[in-house]
Amino acid sequence: MATLVLTAVGTALGGPLGGALGGLLGQQVDQNILFKPKAVEVPRLQELAVQTSSYGSQIPRIFGKMRVAGTVIWATDLKETRESQGGGKGRPKSTTYSYSACLAVALSSRSIKNIGRIWADGKILRGSAGDFKTETGFRFYRGHEDQSVDGLIASVEAEAGTPAYRGAALAVFEDMDLTDYGNRIPSLTFEVIADDGTISLAAIIEDISGHRITATLDETLHGFAAGGQDRRTVLDAISDNFSLSYQPSSSRSIEAKPRELQASSETVPLGDSILSSRNGQPVERAETQILPETKLPRQYGLRYYEPARDYQSGLQNAFRPGQSRVVLNRDFPAAIPASQAKKIAQAKLRSLYQERVTAQVHILRAGQSATPGTFVRIDDSEDIWIVRNWELNHLGIVLGLSKAMSSLTVADRPTDNGRPIKEIDALAGITRLALVDLPFAVDAPTQVSDSARLYAAAAGDLGWRNAQLFASGGGNALIGQIPAPAIMGTSLEPLRPSGRHIIDRKNKLLVQMHNRSMILNDADKAQLWSGNNIAAIGAEIIQFGFAEPMGDGRYLLSYILRGLGGTEREIDRHIAGEDFILLDGSGLTEIDTRHYTSFLPFQVSAIGRGDEAPVLRLIDAPGRALKPWSPVHPRHVLNVQGDVEISWTRRSRAGLTWPDNIETPLAEETERYRVTIGSNVTLEQMQPSITIPAEQVQDHRDSGAATLDLEVRQVGSHNISDPLYFAVAI
Repeated sequence: MATLVLTAVGTALGGPLGGALGGLLGQQVDQNILFKPKAVEVPRLQELAVQTSSYGSQIPRIFGKMRVAGTVIWATDLKETRESQGGGKGRPKSTTYSYSACLAVALSSRSIKNIGRIWADGKILRGSAGDFKTETGFRFYRGHEDQSVDGLIASVEAEAGTPAYRGAALAVFEDMDLTDYGNRIPSLTFEVIADDGTISLAAIIEDISGHRITATLDETLHGFAAGGQDRRTVLDAISDNFSLSYQPSSSRSIEAKPRELQASSETVPLGDSILSSRNGQPVERAETQILPETKLPRQYGLRYYEPARDYQSGLQNAFRPGQSRVVLNRDFPAAIPASQAKKIAQAKLRSLYQERVTAQVHILRAGQSATPGTFVRIDDSEDIWIVRNWELNHLGIVLGLSKAMSSLTVADRPTDNGRPIKEIDALAGITRLALVDLPFAVDAPTQVSDSARLYAAAAGDLGWRNAQLFASGGGNALIGQIPAPAIMGTSLEPLRPSGRHIIDRKNKLLVQMHNRSMILNDADKAQLWSGNNIAAIGAEIIQFGFAEPMGDGRYLLSYILRGLGGTEREIDRHIAGEDFILLDGSGLTEIDTRHYTSFLPFQVSAIGRGDEAPVLRLIDAPGRALKPWSPVHPRHVLNVQGDVEISWTRRSRAGLTWPDNIETPLAEETERYRVTIGSNVTLEQMQPSITIPAEQVQDHRDSGAATLDLEVRQVGSHNISDPLYFAVAI
């Protein structure tokens, strides 16, 4: 349009020269503005993007085995569950909320065979063994034309009518627990298994074309996601990376085949079919052109999906020598190994360079057998050309040719596809449950506790994530959820006594962690003072400075601080097979005191994803945080009157650390001690000392005793301490 207008205007203003200039300008306007061809977008590597739920979202056709995000086509509102805890013994009542959701996701517009792994926010939700890591109901529909309506969707949408979504593969989640995902619906991706084993590229082309194109290709793919504006877009994405020709066949169908010249390929001599003149003017037998090397890509990059890396996108580059700086990157929405992607990129780069030599010949209409994809000879030379396109005009046929590329085997070379960083896919295994009665609160170890501090810790195999915790007996009340695995293991041999040494440099502790993901680290003195590497072994609280890995999940612990938190009585009570728990706060769930009574036996049960039956654990007398620490450092003096003056040092439940180097607070309502002399004399004292009169000392001598045997306990607001035993020689 612009060509005609500007030619006429130019002729009127500038004569023939003006008309020519106007025509050239009009041509540019027509080609680049008015009638510029619409851009075509080939399928991109977007199947692992965040799943969508927009109207008009495309559902790809999946071949082989691929990982796709899918499209949410139905969902309910979030279901809220409320749980109240606390409210007893002066503690505030807390209410927690959890959420679940029901949704359906469309995965493929082609029927599939199965669904493998499922990822939620990049973490394994369903393992290769079919086990779910999070509580959810699940079913899927293969996309057959006779599939039935989903019962859940029908029960919710009964009034409006419910489609069966026939021809579309669906995954349906019912009451999916959203606790692990911040109480929101996570981004889901699915390993869709549409075909058994690999899928041939020929079968994909035939399916995409509606069986109008037959292909003779040996290439096989792990998987392929066909998406785009139309069928041609998908076929262009394939032929662009594999250098294919589409040739009409005798059966009114089209045959797709490689443009490589095989040993068995037939060539058609054009011979006398080539026009020698046109409109009385001689015509060159071949108008040959060679595209400058600098305009050809020197580097060809192929983006694809890597099955060995959980279908994450990969990039393989092919290079050639030369002065060109052109880099060409293409997306290929297929799951293939890195080595195959490398070969495809190398073959495509070679094809682009080989086909830079083009020619154009004019033949008679009688030479119509030279259709696109046909190998031809122009003259008696050994050069073989392939017909890329042809155009019919009033004189004959114009053939567009390119130099035929001979078949070349690409040598196998080491291909680096990057280090795979995979989400662990393992079974949860049986829950290993432990109860830890601490003398302090994990989140506030320096503060005096006004209630018992009982914690539950659990773990399992690599796939273990969480477990529900119940108070056994009295209706099995739900305590809550253990949200994450604790770092815990088992002692392989008893930890030996350290005597009177608080820092044990002699003994070592060998522990077996419950799975290989649990790692212990060293800690220097500053880190130990800050509370690092504090742990429970049996009933003793310790810290360790060195953790030497011994292989197979075992660690040898040394430089151990013993008897922390008033647990020195447990130093010589260890046996093999005790629970070892790192008290870093992660994976520890505090049990509210409304579920148990301090200093009375209490049993809990835990149920994880891999447990066939509840796992039970019993503790005899929880409440160590309420129990005073036993006195220490007894002293005695025999005065001139013959009386024995005895004193000791009191300790406080607030004395875990000594920050200001002064006496720690009492942490009890009153200071009171119970002193037992011998086996039958018990006295109450309000200060950390007592005087035994000379007469009483003499009575013990007269009875034949050589010592005064004493037992001192601190009497606290909630309980009495363990005794301090000592003897005074008389």
